[in-house]
Amino acid sequence: MNLYRNILENNLPRLFNLYNLDPCSSTRGYGDRLYWGWKISDFANGTMQGGIHALSIAMKLGLIGNREFALAVINSAVTAIPEIRAKNGSLVEAYPNEHSFCVTALVAFDVLSAIRHLGSDISPHRKDEYIDIVRPLISFIIEHDEKHAIISNHLATAAAAIALWNEITGERCGRGEELLDIIYSHQSQEGWYREYEGADPGYQTLCTYYLSCAYEVTQDHRLLESLKRSGAFLKHFVHPDGTIGGLYGSRNTEVYYPGGMVALAPTSDDFAILANMLHNGVVKDRHIFPQDIDMGNFIPLVNTYAVAALHYEKNRDLIEGAPLPAPCEGTFTRTFGHAGIYIHSTKRYYAIVNYKKGGTLKVFDKATGMLDTEEGGIFGRLAKGERFSSQHFDGQITFNNCTIEAHFYTNNESYPTPFAHIMLRLLSLTLFRSLVLGNVFKKYIVKFLMTGKNKIDGRALLRFEFLNDKIIIHKNITKPRGCRSIGHYGTCKAIHMASSGYYLKQDQERPSHAGLVRCEVEEE
Repeated sequence: MNLYRNILENNLPRLFNLYNLDPCSSTRGYGDRLYWGWKISDFANGTMQGGIHALSIAMKLGLIGNREFALAVINSAVTAIPEIRAKNGSLVEAYPNEHSFCVTALVAFDVLSAIRHLGSDISPHRKDEYIDIVRPLISFIIEHDEKHAIISNHLATAAAAIALWNEITGERCGRGEELLDIIYSHQSQEGWYREYEGADPGYQTLCTYYLSCAYEVTQDHRLLESLKRSGAFLKHFVHPDGTIGGLYGSRNTEVYYPGGMVALAPTSDDFAILANMLHNGVVKDRHIFPQDIDMGNFIPLVNTYAVAALHYEKNRDLIEGAPLPAPCEGTFTRTFGHAGIYIHSTKRYYAIVNYKKGGTLKVFDKATGMLDTEEGGIFGRLAKGERFSSQHFDGQITFNNCTIEAHFYTNNESYPTPFAHIMLRLLSLTLFRSLVLGNVFKKYIVKFLMTGKNKIDGRALLRFEFLNDKIIIHKNITKPRGCRSIGHYGTCKAIHMASSGYYLKQDQERPSHAGLVRCEVEEE
């Protein structure tokens, strides 16, 4: 059974319901219901226009009975893009005049993918019309860079869009190779693609999806070798329950994007293993599925399930007959020093520690195949109410003798306020018309909510004792001055990340007390 196909089919009503189908409306084809339906947002998020990618694949797979209706929805969504597009060709996601490199690349990629999948279902005239609509988006990602961080999945989206653009138009734009070079230059020798400060296996499945789409078009050998290194790294982070990711990643994400794994299964044993093990998580209902996720992440997730549905039939035998056991089934230890991740696997448990994030830990019980422990490190509050933790990334931390000396940093848990919203809109209407000033603001926001570090006094000395049937963590904690409370609270998070913190069905099955991990704490 092709479960990806079933998931795509089940999400078609939700996908169709995004779009304004009123033929007399001035916002016909808009996909952001908060703007056109609820009218509580003062801008249209361009991301939702990309849902036509999944619709085009659903048509190709015969999942939509009324093809004329689907083509009309797709046409209205594409022809609405010029109405929400800025003069420089960019689209927005978070606020007016954002000039989002990521969303502009995403919508360009998804429209071009739809053109490719629809083939003769659209006339040459309509195809040319769609190409003319996408051209300003492509021009924007050719002429501008994402300045605020190295986010490999964003760069991969743009590279895939350029690859499709060259194939469909016959043009020979070299921007895709430039973007791939940036990704390669920041790809660790360990195989992972950089997401802000380090490796994030969840987001790496999304990056791999976009890069696999680029590879499908270009058949570039260098890209394939990069992808194979990615697969060799990723296979270590498929858990015994068929899931991937968590607090040990740089972005804390546990969302699995299957399109790349399923498509790349024929290219290496590692991808066949990944597709097999992660498919087990789909079968067991362990993942965050398109029907489960918020609208901000719905489009890329449903699109990648659509791509997985398209490739699964032809790759089914390779996936189901993956030749080697997954790493989580073996017994070994492995250190990824650049990522700061240590893996210890015994016959009893599978443990992953990110020692550069203050000792975040995830442990699975192999007897049950279920999560036993996930701990985000040490969290506390100061006398004035400020939160602090040991979880912030510190590239200088080592894991000699399975010991960490972690420091404490204040956490910035800021939320929007009416005043901040007013100020943001004033900036959007004035200074953010300049891409340079807008990029300065984005850098500030990333540092403020994610990568910036305000170190305080105190420290935690953590020594991990990995036994065959359990893990003992010896914690010697020197409290910071003014500490009001301190403790170990489980799956706490220290940075802003909208794509983390989703509910998983297995959260209800997690034991209330760890069976495989014991902590011995001394406080000073």
